[in-house]
Amino acid sequence: MEFKARKRMPELCALFVALIWGLGWIPVRYLNQIGYDGIWGGIALNIGATICLLVYVSLICGFAKTSLKITIAAFIIGIGAATFFISISFTNVANAVLLFYFSPAWSTIIECLFMGRKWRWPSLVAISSSLIGIILVFNGFPALSSINFGDILAFSSGLCWSIGIALLFTTPTKPNDFAQLALIAMIGSVMAGVILALIGGPELGVFPDIETLVSNWYVPLLFGTLYYAPLLALSLWTSSLIAPALMCFLLSLEILSGIGSSYVLLDEPFGLNKLIGTIFIILGVTVEFKVQNKIAVKHLPQE
Repeated sequence: MEFKARKRMPELCALFVALIWGLGWIPVRYLNQIGYDGIWGGIALNIGATICLLVYVSLICGFAKTSLKITIAAFIIGIGAATFFISISFTNVANAVLLFYFSPAWSTIIECLFMGRKWRWPSLVAISSSLIGIILVFNGFPALSSINFGDILAFSSGLCWSIGIALLFTTPTKPNDFAQLALIAMIGSVMAGVILALIGGPELGVFPDIETLVSNWYVPLLFGTLYYAPLLALSLWTSSLIAPALMCFLLSLEILSGIGSSYVLLDEPFGLNKLIGTIFIILGVTVEFKVQNKIAVKHLPQE
């Protein structure tokens, strides 16, 4: 019984991570309210987590040599994290979460094309269900005029996350690597956010004024230290042990906590189409989870 629980630990951690990730919109929206306008809410959160991880790795873990492949994997995951948290400032929470969770479909396609996975008809059902769900979220095939900057970022985030965790899963890692990998991911997040801010200019958010920086400098650091940094490190650890498609499907529990919490705490529209679309996406999650569950988790090393 103890061995079975230990074998399932990565999956259980992934489910826990998903539930907590679903609350990630709260620090971003709060930062927006206290003066970190638009894109700078997500960037400030990333910087806070970067500072925390830099201190932790420098003073406790120490820096270690990492392969180019795993560094690229962490960097891409960081870009995915950055685009997701930035998207929350530009679209409603339900759209951001649901568009991100087309990522299981991306991961299934990546596994079949590049990782030797055999194609199974339930995977087609899962992908089709996810696609139908997204169409319903937008009340039909979305016109270009109805897709905003946040929607594009959320969709891109799922693709980046799928690519990053596929690279991470296929690369050997050590238990002490994950704080440093989280730091690399956060550096990628900050760089991606700053580049987007420079390209988009003031339309994406005005840089915080001196008063905001002086009076509220500790807020993103606090959120980054207590919430973002540890959650990202735990996500990377579970991603190294669980196959990409199954990892994305496990993380899709974020749909419930993200949409549920935003529905309760925010006055954002969530009509019948979004409800049915959510059901279709969760259906896709369930179908693919049953396919993956027997084969996707690596055996943990014995002590």
